[in-house]
Amino acid sequence: MSFKSKMKQFGRQVWELFKASIPAAIMYFCAGTILMMLTMKDVETLQWDNSKLTWTIVCAVVAAAYNGLVTYAQGGNAYEMLVSGNMKRVSASEFEGGYKISSHKYAKEYRVWKGFAIGAFIGIWTVAVGIFFGANQAKIDAQSLSSGTGVGVLIGFFISGWSVLPFYYVNYGGGAASYYLSILFALVPVIVTGVMYIVGAYAKRNKTIKAQEIADRAAAAEASKPKKINYGGLPGTKPNKKK
Repeated sequence: MSFKSKMKQFGRQVWELFKASIPAAIMYFCAGTILMMLTMKDVETLQWDNSKLTWTIVCAVVAAAYNGLVTYAQGGNAYEMLVSGNMKRVSASEFEGGYKISSHKYAKEYRVWKGFAIGAFIGIWTVAVGIFFGANQAKIDAQSLSSGTGVGVLIGFFISGWSVLPFYYVNYGGGAASYYLSILFALVPVIVTGVMYIVGAYAKRNKTIKAQEIADRAAAAEASKPKKINYGGLPGTKPNKKK
């Protein structure tokens, strides 16, 4: 395979992984936006408290649950694509051309590492927001909502408020939490996506194997049944019945 072909294949892999990350990433965006709307009601209530902790956990758990559900389905679809790819490759080795499977895409085949790669694409937004807030911590902590926040800060709240808002509230109340610590929240989508992608693939595999076993047993039972002979209803063609 030429270098150009390898780079083209690599580009397709990256593009498919990025597309797979979009649904869950949007849910995390929504979680950040909802958390901001629920907790940032007025300037007097911006200090960190138990209610904000509760809402942060709720928003993060809901986003992670949706992330897991979507990735579970993606893992199952990737396993089916891997089966199609294996059939295509085996048939190609047996006869020229092999099976033509139009729906098969090599870049969508299941691989163990792909779930974690998809999670990394989701978590990269959290990392970017954490780096931006950490690099501008002095300026951000010196601001208050009454004097206005920067456009970048508001965008950060919308993109990954579920990870950075707790640190913002702690610092607003006089704390000294580093925004760089919010980068650790990026591990949530990486772990959830990686694990559920694998679980989804194995669940589809087990379901496929079970369905095949049921079909095999049914076929074996059908083959073991005595065959009925059609004698045509002519005299002397039927065996004598035992009285």
